[in-house]
Amino acid sequence: MRLEVTRLGTPASDETTKYRLQLAELTVPTAATTVTSNYTLENGDWGKTRVLDGTTTSVAGSKGFTSIDFSSADVGDTPVWIEVDLGADRPIGAVTLHPRGDTPAAGGGSAGFPVDFTLQTRGDGSASYSTVRTVTGQNNPDGAAQTYTLTAANGRYLRVRATRLGSPAADEPTRYRLQLAEIRIK
Repeated sequence: MRLEVTRLGTPASDETTKYRLQLAELTVPTAATTVTSNYTLENGDWGKTRVLDGTTTSVAGSKGFTSIDFSSADVGDTPVWIEVDLGADRPIGAVTLHPRGDTPAAGGGSAGFPVDFTLQTRGDGSASYSTVRTVTGQNNPDGAAQTYTLTAANGRYLRVRATRLGSPAADEPTRYRLQLAEIRIK
């Protein structure tokens, strides 16, 4: 991977005449990183692997992940999940979910952002998941990324498991889906 910069930003306040490329962090999925889901819709714009492509907004050809559609927001009997295989066990300090942004939800806000969900981890070689964060009644993020801090989370696999889906897209007002532009794991 190469990061090529053609224009640098404003210098730091303590070095007003020196321009530098400075990054606090750069996350690159490894070759072992894979993404799976139980209800995926794959086409030219949507795909499960697109939640790791670095595009935090939904654009043509890379809108992110979408599940198949459901007739109700309540999917508690058949939860929808998407899972990232990190390649090896590692600490997970936070998960940021970037909402779909190309089409508004019916009634405004972000379409397809989950309302009730858990963040779960599973270690390499383990068959069981540990719930490391439970979110209920998540407000519509209205386009803003949502970061969920985790304490003492560790695992090879990170799963977002939704039991209540958010508002449907304005162009599909009766179809409920789990939709995310990007997932960032720190």
